[in-house]
Amino acid sequence: MQNKLTLSQRKRLDIIAAAKKEFIEYGFPAANMTRISSAAAVSKRTLYRHFESKSVLFESVLSDINDSVMSNTLYQFDQNKSTMQQLKEITYHEIEVVYSTNGMPLARTILLEFLRQPVMANNLIKSIYNTRAITQWVTQAIAAGRLKQGDTKLMTEVYVSLFQGLLFWPQAMNLDLALTDNEIKDKVDTVTSVFIKSYGLK
Repeated sequence: MQNKLTLSQRKRLDIIAAAKKEFIEYGFPAANMTRISSAAAVSKRTLYRHFESKSVLFESVLSDINDSVMSNTLYQFDQNKSTMQQLKEITYHEIEVVYSTNGMPLARTILLEFLRQPVMANNLIKSIYNTRAITQWVTQAIAAGRLKQGDTKLMTEVYVSLFQGLLFWPQAMNLDLALTDNEIKDKVDTVTSVFIKSYGLK
């Protein structure tokens, strides 16, 4: 049974939810703390008691998103499925997270702010984006004799680079708009086949 949230905890969550919408709609520079406090139904004094600045609030929004994704994402290797099938299922789940759970508008907001504040970006990446569920799956696949022995961090980076190169960056930069199901399937097939050809064992 989950513990009931305190009033302060509920207010904090309301502020983060309101801030997420504000950052998506206006971007970080134009985001307004007054609008956020109004949308969250809290006073500005309460808002600043929880988050001392807009930058701290932005980082908290990203941390909250990351925590939510990580807590709901667990890839367990399944001996009864082919390595290719499992990796395709993982890739489709990653697409769901990027396209639906978070959404491209938020991704673009994050990218623009990371470019504007590289120090903040570096700190955030080190603190909240250095653990990936895919690494656990890769480790288990190696132990099961399905993937070659190797540096799991590097293997994760290769997978992420393939995924982002075909299914994130073009969409984030508005180069590919509204991919069709067939286009997504082709890109997923490419990501998984290249990875398996590089690291898979017969």
